[in-house]
Amino acid sequence: MSKKEDIYKDDFIKELIKDVELEDPSAQFTNRVMDMVMQDWLAKPIEMKKPISRNQWIWISGLILLVVLILLGTDVRTLISSAENPFLHQLDAVLLQPINQVLTKVFDSLIKLPVMVYIVAVSFGGLAAFDRIVNKLLHH
Repeated sequence: MSKKEDIYKDDFIKELIKDVELEDPSAQFTNRVMDMVMQDWLAKPIEMKKPISRNQWIWISGLILLVVLILLGTDVRTLISSAENPFLHQLDAVLLQPINQVLTKVFDSLIKLPVMVYIVAVSFGGLAAFDRIVNKLLHH
């Protein structure tokens, strides 16, 4: 369609609606429309579901903590490096050794922190738990 045809169509539409008068809605129009919207919303409320529930987060973090404890506590690297399997040597070199180094550095840096940092962290955690408990008691 050419631009010239668009201009003619625009003029044609303007000619058709030039005599049409706009009507003002009644004074209660907005209230009625909003009432209908609210009735529809109340009849079918929108439910939002969290992608991962709290129990799933607890299980995931527990599993991660268990893996970290196993990797640090049993020194899996020593067990795997003593095996004569080339796949296990590759696994040790590619995965376990870097993880062990990172975890060791993290725990070494955590040990060097002053005790006051741990006291403050535990205090904040306790206050957050207390706030959550009090809010649940007040809202039920």
